[in-house]
Amino acid sequence: MTKHLACPFCGAYEVERLFVASIHMDSCHCSVCGSAWDEDTGGHYRARGDGGSVLVRRAKR
Repeated sequence: MTKHLACPFCGAYEVERLFVASIHMDSCHCSVCGSAWDEDTGGHYRARGDGGSVLVRRAKR
């Protein structure tokens, strides 16, 4: 396995990914530690997601 499949914060491989084709990015969420981040198509970390991001799953109300 390649390292970019793991969470950059805790190293777990339980990562949900959503590819957003219009911006060529993966929106990622770690099921273990709850971190959210974005990666480009090469697997490079681009930004940590926040609750207001349209690319990050929001908590159910």
